[in-house]
Amino acid sequence: MRRSWSYYTPILTYHRVGAFRNDHVPTVSGCVFQRQLALLARWRYRVLSLMELVEPLEQGRPMPRRSVVITFDDGYAETYHVAWPLLKRAGFPSTVFVTPGEVGRPGFATWDQLTEMACNGTVIGSHTMHHRYLPEVKDDHLNEELVESKRVIESRIGRPIDFISYPIGGFTAQAQRIVKDAGYRAACTTNRRALEDGIDRFALRRIKVTERDGMALLFYTKLSGYYNMFRRLRPPG
Repeated sequence: MRRSWSYYTPILTYHRVGAFRNDHVPTVSGCVFQRQLALLARWRYRVLSLMELVEPLEQGRPMPRRSVVITFDDGYAETYHVAWPLLKRAGFPSTVFVTPGEVGRPGFATWDQLTEMACNGTVIGSHTMHHRYLPEVKDDHLNEELVESKRVIESRIGRPIDFISYPIGGFTAQAQRIVKDAGYRAACTTNRRALEDGIDRFALRRIKVTERDGMALLFYTKLSGYYNMFRRLRPPG
């Protein structure tokens, strides 16, 4: 296990924003989410789109300071009904990673809702085809999870899919190669590190946000850019 001591522009990860349910999904209440957006504005953080973070990395420039990226995994219905209206009101961009096999199922956003979001500035990304943990997926099934998911989402929302989020953060060297060959421009993980040191845009580390982060000090710690100093970085798979 290792820690990172260098600055890293925080990429925040949300799952459900809204009412708590009796399930396993990490949830942040709407009022806490609204408070966090207000804190970002009060503290004068620049909220970047994921593309605005990735482009400097593609060009070999440093990660931007005092900035933050907001992402959502899974594409829950509350992302459309609760989180998106608050983001629009604040004028903040975001990225939503969706699994085609779950879109439109009870509790998840529909294709029409995702298309509406995509047409109004939200970036939609892939969360694989079936939300499978990639280190356990056989190589001959990786194309379906990584490439076919991209094709399906593009065909349904009419927008290019440039980004992918690995379910549970897990990935392999083979998965990364397929992601690159498929034309993705970057991939997100959790607190897992790439095999090599440095910032890998095909293994961008993100920070999970919880209800506890309604406390300003905890939230600020995660925004500092040095949060990796306080958590252990896990292997990719």
